Amino acid sequence: MSYRIAIVYHSAGGNTKALAEAIASQLPEAEIYRMSEFDIRTLPDYDALIVGTYTWGNGELPAKSAALYEELEQLPIASLKTGVFGTGETNYNHFCGAVDHFRDMLFAKSQLLVTLKIEQMYQDSDLSRLQKFASFFQA
Repeated sequence: MSYRIAIVYHSAGGNTKALAEAIASQLPEAEIYRMSEFDIRTLPDYDALIVGTYTWGNGELPAKSAALYEELEQLPIASLKTGVFGTGETNYNHFCGAVDHFRDMLFAKSQLLVTLKIEQMYQDSDLSRLQKFASFFQA
């Protein structure tokens, strides 16, 4: 049996998409989806879910991320391994606040393994952190 991972992200400016793709490159078995394209009914087919989002305003979830958050909050996902990553700007009071929202909910509802916050577009200097994040999902 293979280890199935879904990477589900929402990106507006491309930073979170680029980070999702970089994480996926570390996890060849992962399947990557935009949030708007992911069918939540397929979640039981996966062993792990990695959620990626940017942060809106002063630490809020963007609308598409909020919709996934609310769906996950209602599901029995106690055995699901999860992780959260996101991009944001450190000049806001709540840097990557959307990551924190997902982290807190997934910590309570699932087997949260790891989180990752990146300032805007990931850089070469972030690669070791990105690789460490992905290592939590390598079977």
